[in-house]
Amino acid sequence: MPDDVHTAGVTEFEAESWPLEAAAEGLHQVIDGFQNGDTRPLVIGDGDQPVLVVLAIADLADFRARIAELLGNPVDAGWLRYYLRSTFDMSSETLVEQLGVDADHGLSSLASQVNVEQAAVLLPDHLRRTEAGGNPLMLIGDGMLATAALIAFPAFSVLLAMESDGKTEDDSCAYDEEDKPTTPLEVLAERLGPISTQLVARINAGREPGLPKYDLHFEDDLIEHLRDLENRAQAAPGGGAYDELNDLLHSFDQMRSGALAEEEAELEEEAEAPYIEVADLPAAFPEVRDAFRSGADDPYLIGIDGSPLAGLISYDLYEMLQKVSVEMDGTEEAPVLPLPAPLWDDGPEVIPFDAAVAVCPAVLEDISNGDASMLFVADDETGEPEMVLAPLVWLWAYVDYLELEPTEV
Repeated sequence: MPDDVHTAGVTEFEAESWPLEAAAEGLHQVIDGFQNGDTRPLVIGDGDQPVLVVLAIADLADFRARIAELLGNPVDAGWLRYYLRSTFDMSSETLVEQLGVDADHGLSSLASQVNVEQAAVLLPDHLRRTEAGGNPLMLIGDGMLATAALIAFPAFSVLLAMESDGKTEDDSCAYDEEDKPTTPLEVLAERLGPISTQLVARINAGREPGLPKYDLHFEDDLIEHLRDLENRAQAAPGGGAYDELNDLLHSFDQMRSGALAEEEAELEEEAEAPYIEVADLPAAFPEVRDAFRSGADDPYLIGIDGSPLAGLISYDLYEMLQKVSVEMDGTEEAPVLPLPAPLWDDGPEVIPFDAAVAVCPAVLEDISNGDASMLFVADDETGEPEMVLAPLVWLWAYVDYLELEPTEV
C-alpha cells in the first residue's frame, strides 16, 4: 500500500484508489499490514471511481458498534436516517446491510469468510456485484477470526464523514503529529524563495497580537507543489500561481494559529440539529418561524431537561411525511399522520401563533407522558398551517422514505 494513502477524506481516496489487478496482487501485503498494526484501508477503484474498500476488522467492528448504538435510540436513529438520506441519498437499511449490523447474531453470521488467496480471486466478482447494486460484504482471514473486511465504498464514505468530525481534513499539513518533523512557516518560506518570503512577511505584519505560531509538518509532495508555485510566481508575478501560493500560505497561517480548527468546530455545531428547551421555546418561536419562511426545512428538536421529545417542522415538510405515512399505512412506531381540520374531519385544529406559543409546554408534557399530542401552528395572515409540533418518534418513522435531493459531500 502506498505511504501517502490517508483516511482524511473522500476526495483523497478517489485519487489514491488502486486498480483491481494491483489490489488483488497487493492484498496479502495489506492483510499482513493489518496484523502488524498498520490499519490504513485499501480502496479499490474501477477507473477513477472508488467501488470497494478493504479495512481492518477492528475498524469495521467499531463503526458497526457506533451505528448499532445510534439505531438503538429512537431519537438518534431518526436523525441518522435523515442525515443519511439528505447527505448520501442512502437509507439506514442500506447502511445496515452493507456493514452487516446484526445485534442478535453478530457480524460473522452475516458474511462469508474466505482466506486471502480466495479473496483476491473473488475481488472482480464483488466489484461487478457492487456496481450492479449488490452488497460486497466479505470477511477475510486465514484463521478462525477475520483480519479484514471488504465493504462498499458508499458505506465507507459514511465512516469517513463521521470520523472527520473534529479532525483536520488535510493531513499533509498539521501541527499535532508527534512523530513527524515540523517547520516554522517563516523557515519554509525562506526555503521556497523570495516570493514566499515576502508573502509570509506580509502575513506576519497583519497578524493579531498574541496569536500562537505552531510549527507545521509539511509532506514532501506538498513542498514540491509549493516550490513549483514559487517558480511560476517568479516567472509571472501576479498570475494564477502567485494567487494560489498566497492563498495556501494564508491557510497555513490560520492552521498554525488554530483558526481553522475553530472554524470547523463552528461548522459542526451549525450542522447539528438545533435543540430548544421547552422553557426557551416561546422566545425562540418567532426566529424558528422566520427560518422556515426563508426556506429552511431541517427540524428543530424540542425537549425537556435536554431530552428531545418532539420535532418542530415546517408544514411543507410535514405534508411530505404525511403522504408517506398514508402510503405505508402507519408503522409500529407511528400512526398515519393526521391532517388538520377541515382537511380531515376529525383532525386537530389549527392554532393561531400566539395561542400555540402558550400551549406548547402543555403539548410537550403530554408527549413526555406518552400521549398522542401535537400542534398545528397557523400563519396569522392567511390562517393556513405553517408549522407543526409532533412527537419526534412519529416524524423519524417516515423520514427515511422521503424523496430528498442529496447534498454534495
